[in-house]
Amino acid sequence: MTFITLVDSTLREGNQAPGVKLTIKSTLAIGQALADAGIDFIEAGHPYASKQEFDRVTSLVKSRLAKNILAHSRAHRDDIDAVYATGANWIGIFAGINEASQKYRLRKTKEEIQELVRRSILYAKSLGLNVRYTIEDASRTDLAALIETYKIAETAGADRICYADSLGICEPFKVRSTVQLIKQALPNVDLEVHFHDDRGLAMANTLASIEAGATFVSCTVNGIGERCGITETCLLITNLHFNSILCSGKSQKVLKLSSLVSKAIGDTFDRRRPIIGEYSFVHTAKLHLTANSRDRNCYHWVDPLCLNE
Repeated sequence: MTFITLVDSTLREGNQAPGVKLTIKSTLAIGQALADAGIDFIEAGHPYASKQEFDRVTSLVKSRLAKNILAHSRAHRDDIDAVYATGANWIGIFAGINEASQKYRLRKTKEEIQELVRRSILYAKSLGLNVRYTIEDASRTDLAALIETYKIAETAGADRICYADSLGICEPFKVRSTVQLIKQALPNVDLEVHFHDDRGLAMANTLASIEAGATFVSCTVNGIGERCGITETCLLITNLHFNSILCSGKSQKVLKLSSLVSKAIGDTFDRRRPIIGEYSFVHTAKLHLTANSRDRNCYHWVDPLCLNE
């Protein structure tokens, strides 16, 4: 039976959300809440970015709150050394290969980037790190080039590959076919997906990718992240449980988790957000109120009492 591992990135992607600045204290509080909710794979931050980032990641590693802690890294030796120094057991090396990456991000040819990726993975593996390799802006990258680069990463020793829809432009039908083709070409390496929500399709794209064979999903509590954020952790857990898909997340903990993260970062979100929003289970129409008085789930797709202990 398929098991979906949630790679919660609240402490990395979430820290890149406008107005969010996580401290060691808030990092550990969120890490504890994630652990309580059954999340044992946490993406923690980018240690090379600053001393504060390095200290945040190191403090989380030392807390032993999660079995797997992944830290972010460019395909640079200095970044990799910083991840290794934190004690994290996973490194997330990212590098795009499309035209935008070649011209504006890395300013190298595709072949030069591929060689940089290959050497970076080999170096990280020599340090004993587990490696996830992410192709940034994958949704605007030629499929043949994607597969070619993923195969280079796999040969170099990558333990997992990641498809990142960095701009949030994917659509479920295209996602399903793309993920299927990637899985067919690389059947022996785990595939993670990372969907931004700029078009409001992150959850739909995530569910489509799971149907197509992805088994790891990047997500954040309350959906926080760059711009419009990414796939929301609590709603994803609830959807997977609703569909009887096993995952590393406890549905009865989602409301508590959402509330703690909101308080820790001082961030509010739309009251109408599914599951975590204040109005998710509020009814005002007399017809609804009457029916719900007879059966509390007459107008609910999931029992709200099962979402909070």
